[in-house]
Amino acid sequence: MRGVYQTQFLSTVASRLNPNSTAQIDVGKAFDLIVGTSTGGIVACALASGIPLDTIRRLYAENGHLIFPGQRLRALPVIGRIVRGMGFGLRKGDRNLRSALNSAFGKRTVAQVYDERNIAFAIPALDLNRHSSVVFKSPHLPRLGGRDDARTLVDLCMATTAAPVLRSMARLADPSSEGVTSVYVDGGLWANNPSLIGMMEAVEILHAREQHTRPIQLFMLGTLPSQGGEEVKNSDLHRGIWGWGLGVDIVSASMNAQAVGYDYLSSKMAEFCAPQKSFAFRLPAQCPSNELRNYLVNMDDARPKVLNALERQALSDVDLAWSTLTGARAEPRFAAFADALGSAPPILSNDEKGT
Repeated sequence: MRGVYQTQFLSTVASRLNPNSTAQIDVGKAFDLIVGTSTGGIVACALASGIPLDTIRRLYAENGHLIFPGQRLRALPVIGRIVRGMGFGLRKGDRNLRSALNSAFGKRTVAQVYDERNIAFAIPALDLNRHSSVVFKSPHLPRLGGRDDARTLVDLCMATTAAPVLRSMARLADPSSEGVTSVYVDGGLWANNPSLIGMMEAVEILHAREQHTRPIQLFMLGTLPSQGGEEVKNSDLHRGIWGWGLGVDIVSASMNAQAVGYDYLSSKMAEFCAPQKSFAFRLPAQCPSNELRNYLVNMDDARPKVLNALERQALSDVDLAWSTLTGARAEPRFAAFADALGSAPPILSNDEKGT
């Protein structure tokens, strides 16, 4: 559900850069490479394929309660844990998510989108059969050999968003081998913050194109995660599985630490890539209100008031970022981000495309 924050942030920046235009900006065209994990994978596929951000925001608003049935029960502290623990609504939610994604993306494949748009994109997932990290990619590198070309964007989104407990696992057919299937779960288990993947992919793309001196500008837009952390009492130092929330708290700690660590590693990599102009920049985000932090604990909370709070936070964060465009607080990296979006064309209707 937190993709609502990303879509609101991007569309707000784009609209402020073009205040006199009624057309939606084709934000994806501002970038050469787009990487997204989990709910960010849906947003990334939308940007790469030229789907209006408002369409994706409506996807969350209109289908969230269908993808995660029983919203009132999920919001209750104890009962919500029981609902999730028993897998309530998983089958129904899985069908509803695929239906919503089909409405947005249709049957468009990875190769079709890349041929039409010439925007590289990469979507992490985890192959549960081999416990192996996987990155679905557009055919932007010769070595890929068309590996993922026939996969649909819907399948990529189903795989990268398959968060254990909250969503069903995704069984996908291998498009190159009839009858062979693999089971995938959420890419956030190993690439919750995909910035390092983006930086490494960019380096390889420039190397393949022999553009060794071209700078890399990596912009990172998160989904406003709830900051973890705890004060551990001496009596808790010897906690077992119950003390770790049946293991859930271990995963949370790992994902939070990974997000921070990948930011640092991406920034360090940028220092060695045309260091005078390359950078990895996380777009500004303020500390959420206490109420919103409580909502963020549950990633499946799709109640209208929660989605509204995420959109409101995005608007406020754009205000913060906008204040750095000029003056004493000027931030050249955000200015570079704004310049990129400002150069993006409007999204054309089918009539304007001549189709």
